[in-house]
Amino acid sequence: MNKFVLVSLFFFLTLAPFKDVHSNAKVFDGIIAVVDDDVILSSELERRMNLAKQQIEEKHAQLPPATVFKKQVMEQLISESLQLQLAQRMGVRISDAELNNTIQRIAANNNQTEAEFREQMQKEGGNYTLFREDLRHEIMMNRVQQAQISRRINVSDQEVEDLMKLNEEQGATNSTYHVGHIMVAISETASKKEIEKAKEKAKKIVAELRNGADFTQTAIEKSDGRDALKGGDFGWRSLAELPTLFAGTVRNLNINDISDPLKSASGLHILKLLGKQGGEEAKMEEQVLCRHILIKPSKIISEEQAKQQLLDIIKALKEGKDFAEFAKLHSEDLGSASEGGKIDWAAPNVFAPEFRDQVETLKMNEISKPFKTQFGWHIVELLGKRTADKTAEDKSNKARRTLFNRKFAEESNLWLNELRSKAVVKIFDIDESIK
Repeated sequence: MNKFVLVSLFFFLTLAPFKDVHSNAKVFDGIIAVVDDDVILSSELERRMNLAKQQIEEKHAQLPPATVFKKQVMEQLISESLQLQLAQRMGVRISDAELNNTIQRIAANNNQTEAEFREQMQKEGGNYTLFREDLRHEIMMNRVQQAQISRRINVSDQEVEDLMKLNEEQGATNSTYHVGHIMVAISETASKKEIEKAKEKAKKIVAELRNGADFTQTAIEKSDGRDALKGGDFGWRSLAELPTLFAGTVRNLNINDISDPLKSASGLHILKLLGKQGGEEAKMEEQVLCRHILIKPSKIISEEQAKQQLLDIIKALKEGKDFAEFAKLHSEDLGSASEGGKIDWAAPNVFAPEFRDQVETLKMNEISKPFKTQFGWHIVELLGKRTADKTAEDKSNKARRTLFNRKFAEESNLWLNELRSKAVVKIFDIDESIK
């Protein structure tokens, strides 16, 4: 029975008293939760629990208590359902062609063809059809997050300058940090008693970790963070890429140190420095300076006529005519024509492949033969080559990206919490502890 039928049946049943819905939910093929206009099936919960169990076992860690484990996986499914419903309302669609291209890239990263990737997955007991749909959903959720969260983020030029200055002072650009993360959640409406209880829990976790408890296992069992089932692995980040709350603490930790609890809007955070590495070299870039003339074929000018017009111009240039004047008169690249066809210093790889190949093989002040790109027919003259120091520009771009990523991580938790708090969620046939 598919999800659409199940949803229809469920909302038909809601015409009856609520207690009847609870008793009848089991009959209709295992509805275990209703999330706004969607349902979660017990079979899906079981499948996702098995996947999570496999990932935890690959880390050689133990499963958390059954009720905790089930709650973590159920909350993931609820969060995903809400995001996918929003994606559908926004009209986000992932075509089979786009999905196939993504799978081909994944396979290529594993040095496999798509067919080999699929065959290996099936040999290892994986369901390729379900894998495709999981991947489709993941791409959809990423699109929704980018659309919804990105518009809440602004990175100013002053923030970029401040971060670059701070990086220089602290040498932060030379190091990346592997961080472990455990979160004890505190809701916005938590009472004083609940806040104190969360603080005691966090202190107890810190004490256990400092007394030798395994961090991965503790994160799996006790963390409320989104990375809990990954053993709290926050990944490798520079200080600039870490949430502001974490950066100062991480910088002062030694390898394997455990931080005191850090308080944020979403709860208390415990960090462990798992590793540190560094190294950043100057960013040098090979660039070319050139000028060109573009003739676009049209209903009036054929391909051959466009090419012949450029051959005539080359002949005139060899006779001493001025390239810049011909570019101003004849070139259909409006961006460069007024500058005599000149294109400012740039790395060759920013050009169309055919144009790039020409400028990389030309000698200084040599003019190419006519050649075609997606834009039309060109001739190009190479005016100069240089190696440019792009370190400052690269640092600026990196600072802007890291500020955006930092804010994105901070906003995503708040956004997901808002999404969850506004949802109508009813859970059936599962331990009372997760409701």
